[in-house]
Amino acid sequence: MILTKSIVLALFSTFVVALSPVQAATESQAQAITGEFDRAHQLWLAEMTLAKSAGALNQVAQKQPNASEYANRLKVLISRDLSKDWTLRYGAWLLENDPTLKPESQRALLGSVEKYHTLSPQVGRFCMAMIYLNQQGEMPRAGQPPIRTRGMNLLKTINKSNPDAKVQGQAALALSMMLSNLGDDTRVMKERIKNLREAIIKSSEVKVGSLTVAEIATDELYKINHLSKGRLAPKIQGNDSAGRFMQLNQFKGKVVMLVFWSSWDAEAGRMLELLRKTASDKVGSPLVILGVCRDSLQNLRALEADGLVSWRNFSDPDQKISKAYRIGTWPYCMVLDQQGVIQYRGNIGAFSDAVATELMGAK
Repeated sequence: MILTKSIVLALFSTFVVALSPVQAATESQAQAITGEFDRAHQLWLAEMTLAKSAGALNQVAQKQPNASEYANRLKVLISRDLSKDWTLRYGAWLLENDPTLKPESQRALLGSVEKYHTLSPQVGRFCMAMIYLNQQGEMPRAGQPPIRTRGMNLLKTINKSNPDAKVQGQAALALSMMLSNLGDDTRVMKERIKNLREAIIKSSEVKVGSLTVAEIATDELYKINHLSKGRLAPKIQGNDSAGRFMQLNQFKGKVVMLVFWSSWDAEAGRMLELLRKTASDKVGSPLVILGVCRDSLQNLRALEADGLVSWRNFSDPDQKISKAYRIGTWPYCMVLDQQGVIQYRGNIGAFSDAVATELMGAK
């Protein structure tokens, strides 16, 4: 076969491209991906607010932007350059926004910080994002600590070794927040308070989202003092979907499952189904389910009219009640005993039901 000059040049060009290194990722590329998601999410929230019926609300809910799709693009991009400081911001974004982020991806992010960034002045935001570390149901690997334990150990290392006091403070704050999952033991509480004080002293004015470290730490102290297990639940008063006034203390003498929720929460359909089943199973029992719903009043009424919600709800579209209870993740459940004392706080499901059932049987 005779090769013409043009064919030879084309083959040579292909060979050169094949040998060229993969082009490095840039921060502007990563910013474009996260910006695209933010715009899509804001448009979706606006549509949810304008939905005029439960059917319309359900249709819009199905169009919720899938954070995992954007996260997958971002993972591919930054995986080339995890040794660079600018990727810390986008590693934090992955932890904050992708609830399905696989354990191996989380371990890769932790590994890059352990190897390259413990002394970085830009690691503060990643410290705060570590509160979202999640084993995703995976069994811990033999000889390796669970992901959250590894995260807490990394926070301790950063807190002790990073030369920037503001980073030390953010690590202390994140560590205190992660320790909250270990329960309300006195020793845990003392450790949490010590870390919160350090956070306020060293990084009070540092912004984490729309709040400062001092504001977040103050809220955490409030939770310890007023919203921990064994504390009397703060007063709630407001109106239900029909505009009728109600108060939390009018349900004293009953076990109360207090649920903070909205129709656009992750797995909202499953959450509503669980609550409907609990409400049905416990008919005639001394259990009351009370919702605190941040949907618009119009949406809440539509959900109730269509039978998707079968319990009374405080209408809380401006989140006054949710803010008073320092709710940061939805849905969120508290189980109160007959005296209004908090006996459980966390996810809706088997544990909340078990606590409620035990309290109903208590004499």
